[in-house]
Amino acid sequence: MKVFNFYKISLASVLLATPLCVFSLKTLAQTPIIQEPGVIINSGSTNTCQYIIRVLPSGKATYTVCNRKGAGEIKVNTAMKFFNDISAAQPLSKLPYKPCVKSASFGTSTEVSYQGKKSPDISCSTNDYRVTNLYSDTNSIQNELKFSTFRTSGGNPSL
Repeated sequence: MKVFNFYKISLASVLLATPLCVFSLKTLAQTPIIQEPGVIINSGSTNTCQYIIRVLPSGKATYTVCNRKGAGEIKVNTAMKFFNDISAAQPLSKLPYKPCVKSASFGTSTEVSYQGKKSPDISCSTNDYRVTNLYSDTNSIQNELKFSTFRTSGGNPSL
């Protein structure tokens, strides 16, 4: 008798849970997937190449450095942090900009672009955590993609 009740309770649980699962899957299927990349633009300098990195929330990334294209993948946690920091920094164009002195040979500027909006140069030190977080993200992403921006004697990066 107790075995029968166990099966009866199990069957009732499955029957009650099924509509909830179907509803959850339907909601998930209707949720739009963000496919717009966050873009990192670094100006390069006398000794380093300009680069552009396009990152998707999945961690997939493409980049162009010294006019050479590449692709890679960053950690999903790094990508999530980058997009969370972009969200916290909205509107990007209104982030504070504090000019700084830069080396003629190695001084670069770094900007972040997302959904048609672009930040000012975020590479100068500031007390605004949004700028600091975004700049840290851009460095982490470039490091995880493992490409070099230094020019070789032929003008191309040393990859």
